[in-house]
Amino acid sequence: NRSRARAYDDDAFVNHFAVRGAREIIVMDASGRPMRSTVSQRRSYAYAGHLHALAIMARNVVRDLDPANDVTFMRLRSNRQEVHMSITHEFILIVIQ
Repeated sequence: NRSRARAYDDDAFVNHFAVRGAREIIVMDASGRPMRSTVSQRRSYAYAGHLHALAIMARNVVRDLDPANDVTFMRLRSNRQEVHMSITHEFILIVIQ
């Protein structure tokens, strides 16, 4: 029952973050492709495209200033929402509140 296990994983994934006030969650791989998301595919690809590019630019700026340093977390705040990005070499976790 692979689909049943997957549905349980997805429910657990959503419930884990919903308790903490997150409205939308996107997990993408290092190349910027969404792997898991609580939003529509179209919306997750839009977020992933823009935020992956921003993460790469921020990482390049930090490395230009200090080659021994790296970006691991970013927080963006606008008038309507707040975006948190946890950045590793394998994955990027995006939480929108």
